[in-house]
Amino acid sequence: MHSILSPCADELMTPNNILNMSMLKEVDILSVTDHNSTKQLRVFEDLQESYDFLFIPGIEVTVLEDFDVLCYFRTFDDAIKFDKYLEPHLDGEWDSFTEENQIITDIFDTTYETFPTPLTSTNVSYSELVNEVRKLKGAIVLAHIDRKSKSVLNSYDLDKIDFDAIEIQKYGRQKFLRNNQYLNQYKILFNSDSHSLMTISEKEHYIDLEEKTVDSFFKFLLGDKSWMNYPFIF
Repeated sequence: MHSILSPCADELMTPNNILNMSMLKEVDILSVTDHNSTKQLRVFEDLQESYDFLFIPGIEVTVLEDFDVLCYFRTFDDAIKFDKYLEPHLDGEWDSFTEENQIITDIFDTTYETFPTPLTSTNVSYSELVNEVRKLKGAIVLAHIDRKSKSVLNSYDLDKIDFDAIEIQKYGRQKFLRNNQYLNQYKILFNSDSHSLMTISEKEHYIDLEEKTVDSFFKFLLGDKSWMNYPFIF
């Protein structure tokens, strides 16, 4: 889901509101994946100890090829390291959705900074993104591939690129999968992709983990990859 740091998120998507609504909906696993930035995650790191969620630090990156990729990290420090790499590659423009309203809050949901650079896109290619995420032993999920825009299917055949899972929107998913049965060979996530509090999912979808830990989550997503040494390209 997205906090108010994301230019398209509702103004009520503050850290405390997100965590409290997720608690009311009895969510077990939660990831805030703001657009092209992880700068809100330190606040979630401070707050999440008061809850019983498995919180996965993440980000949603719009790559040069104009599709969205969810990147998940094992630690908040890894997510911040990735943000330091990504920030110089931001190249978005302000539009009617952003309105220069990209808010970073403190632990009391009080605004202490508005991020000044549009978070709408980057100039990082998909191959470069994969390389950077793998350096941090992170996971890569191709976001909302069932959309007509911002979908990897507009750019690549899936059997020719490196990723760990695909994400499909929860609405209309049965029809989409019936029409694209080859996708069932991949791990599929049905994230809420919430931009507002009311669209945070109930406990509708499940993954089978050995235990509710970050290591088990990554073992589920990466499988044997979690033990590989990746041949990084510099």
